[in-house]
Amino acid sequence: MSDARLIRFSTAGIPEPDRVASWEAHNTASVAPLRCRALESGFHASRVRTTIGALDVLRTIATSHVIERDAGLVRDHPVDQVAVHMILRGESAFCTSDGVLTLRPGQVLLRGDQPFLHGYTGDLHDLVVGVPRSLYAEFTHGTPPSRPQVIDTDGRSGACVAALGRLLDGAVRSETSPRPDDATVLELLAVLISGRSTPLSASAHYAAAREVVERHLHDPGLSATSIAARIGISERHLSRVFAAQDTTVPQFVRALRLDRAHRMLATSGGRERLTVAEVARRCGFASASHFSTSFAKRFGMRPTDLARQARGMTAVTTEGARRAG
Repeated sequence: MSDARLIRFSTAGIPEPDRVASWEAHNTASVAPLRCRALESGFHASRVRTTIGALDVLRTIATSHVIERDAGLVRDHPVDQVAVHMILRGESAFCTSDGVLTLRPGQVLLRGDQPFLHGYTGDLHDLVVGVPRSLYAEFTHGTPPSRPQVIDTDGRSGACVAALGRLLDGAVRSETSPRPDDATVLELLAVLISGRSTPLSASAHYAAAREVVERHLHDPGLSATSIAARIGISERHLSRVFAAQDTTVPQFVRALRLDRAHRMLATSGGRERLTVAEVARRCGFASASHFSTSFAKRFGMRPTDLARQARGMTAVTTEGARRAG
């Protein structure tokens, strides 16, 4: 499977009585042999899978169900990987001979190939990275886990973990999404697993800094100083990281603010009719007049003109739908 290829599976279109068996067969063929059982009617599951270098990346969305990989399956069909589960939505119980772990959104489950029963009590949405055991030992300078571990993604490493999630999610969105390099992914995985924040390459620091900017774009006080503090590096080093991307921190922040403002104004003809001042505020501009000037310079039109166009397009579309109906 090449780095650019996505393999998709969905139970949509499969008769409901056959969906669990199809999901079980898909897991057995593409991930590892296991057994599945639905916890309620209307079961549905979908998955997108790709590779980044030697890493397997999977995004799974499913309704409540149980998967089990018992000692016999582990013995007869071993998997030479460490699995890193990033829980995006839904609570679950992960059961092994060591006990029961309750998993919630924002947490990460780290496990080797041990027998387990994993029950998803609600809708599941997670990202999983399969890391070859030899590669895991190389980039973490440690041994694969002998028992499952739950990692809380907070503290200074939080931005790196969030950046990792964004890169992985982008990789499984579409074939045209930017592809992260495996070295950056491995560095960010090391931060997640070990909790360390340095040293990282410029590309990993850039990914973490971008995540901080995206999350705090609404804050007029967002600055190089606050960004550097959140990812645990000096402001000078942060400047070098952005210089390697042929930009500066202020230029980067302003560009992302203007891009977000453009998207908001282009869709402001719908239910939420935002004023230019409100868009400026939500995108972190301290002054509406400064926002309007910067917007016109970037896009060649005033924000009020774009908002007017969006409202006009919505009106035309609504009228067309009304007449067609």
